[in-house]
Amino acid sequence: MILVYSLKNFILDILLFFKHWYWDGFHFIYGKALGIIRGLERSLAIRINLRFLFQPLYQEYNIYGYVLGFLFRLFRILFGGLGYLLIMAFFLLVYLLWAVFPIFAVYKIFK
Repeated sequence: MILVYSLKNFILDILLFFKHWYWDGFHFIYGKALGIIRGLERSLAIRINLRFLFQPLYQEYNIYGYVLGFLFRLFRILFGGLGYLLIMAFFLLVYLLWAVFPIFAVYKIFK
């Protein structure tokens, strides 16, 4: 009876470890990445720049306002998008390392 209970708890602990390590770890890393992206969005305002891409800069309704507004906003969108891409790639790499670590640990134990 106690052997069945111990075996059942052992298997349950292993399953709960994988749920905690992979599922909860993913949500933690995703939450951190999303928090950084939201913080950057407050300062870079890519969505706002996309909305006003073809509007003149500083309400200067002449050729200079339109050209400069388009160029400044376009560069801000491109560099901000590149920054977002780099941040997401970094967090993807962190998660992949996080996901591979238990497999690597077990491999090193048995080797």
